[in-house]
Amino acid sequence: MKSSLRSWFKPFQKKKVPEDGPFESFDKAGRLLAKGHYQDGHPDGPYESFFENGQVESSGNFKCGVQNGEWERYFKNGQISFKGHYKEGVLDGLQEWHHQVGGLRETRTLDGGRRSGPWALYHQNGQLKSHGVFIDNKRSGPFEVYYLTGQLRSKGSHSEDNRDGPYESYFENGQLESRGCFKAGEREGPWEEFHGNGQLKHEGTYKRGRADGPQHWFFDNGQLMVTGVYVNDRRSGLFKEYWDNGELSVKEIYEDGKKHGSYESYHQSGRPKSAGHFIQGVLKGPYELFADEG
Repeated sequence: MKSSLRSWFKPFQKKKVPEDGPFESFDKAGRLLAKGHYQDGHPDGPYESFFENGQVESSGNFKCGVQNGEWERYFKNGQISFKGHYKEGVLDGLQEWHHQVGGLRETRTLDGGRRSGPWALYHQNGQLKSHGVFIDNKRSGPFEVYYLTGQLRSKGSHSEDNRDGPYESYFENGQLESRGCFKAGEREGPWEEFHGNGQLKHEGTYKRGRADGPQHWFFDNGQLMVTGVYVNDRRSGLFKEYWDNGELSVKEIYEDGKKHGSYESYHQSGRPKSAGHFIQGVLKGPYELFADEG
């Protein structure tokens, strides 16, 4: 708002301070840009600015040169863009922002320019998009996020502007998508993710946002797909991969995220497919291939 106001008052920057009383500002084409009132060398009282098409751009009040009281801003199409309240030049109280096509986009409460109290975001179709609370300019406490349809998308809590505590997300059909806990904005402890049909997709543990501990992935038919251990977000030790029929597909060993040790793969029939040996991610020595012969 302040940067825009500077542009509105450019006509006065190279002139003497206007005399007290009503004023109007025009562009070179004679179009009205702004009108208001001056008192003691400062804008004071009702004020309006205009787009080149004559549509109102903003309206509100000044007091001793700073915005004070109710203010509104508009898009060029006439739709309201912002509606709020200023106190001695600082946003204060309930504020509203709107979509250009109409309808609420965001509501927020401020205390002396700092976010404090409930906030909410809205989809263009009018459905609630998300909501929560600010405390001392930071997101704090429970929050919820919604799809365009109004279906719950996720829920959790904030602390010091970060996700913190239990968290759940959902598919648009309402089926659980994931659940776990955040700590200071990062995944912490056990987590689960699910396929759209409700079958478990992944389960594992996290530490400071990194995979750390046993991790298991599953096909949407419930069969185990991959299993192994991560240390600080890197594969470590024995890993096994499976076909969706339950047959072993790959067996390999990792060290610090790199293949290191024996490697074996298998056809879907369960017969050997290949075998070799890796050192620090590089294949070393003989590598054997086997045909899937009955």
